[in-house]
Amino acid sequence: MDKGLALWVTFAAVFAVGLLISHVIKSGIEKNGIETEAVVSRIVDISSQEDIELHVYVCYCTKDGRKVEGVLSNPRANLEEGQRVKIKYHPKHVTNARLV
Repeated sequence: MDKGLALWVTFAAVFAVGLLISHVIKSGIEKNGIETEAVVSRIVDISSQEDIELHVYVCYCTKDGRKVEGVLSNPRANLEEGQRVKIKYHPKHVTNARLV
């Protein structure tokens, strides 16, 4: 197998594993997620000339009382810092959250 093909196969495998992990966490949040109130703590613009991309972070308390800052996997464009939102977070991956 030549090096170029091996590189593409490796890239595709890493990408597929990343998608699988993302899907497992998303499914886990939807199935076993714990609903709570959160506050949008910060919005980070990591846009480039070609793409617009924002990371929205929320602060909330877990079921056991720990304060956590997590990233939203499904943010909306109309969110603002300081805004209160309802979320679900994954009990094993508490820094992953979704808007309800």
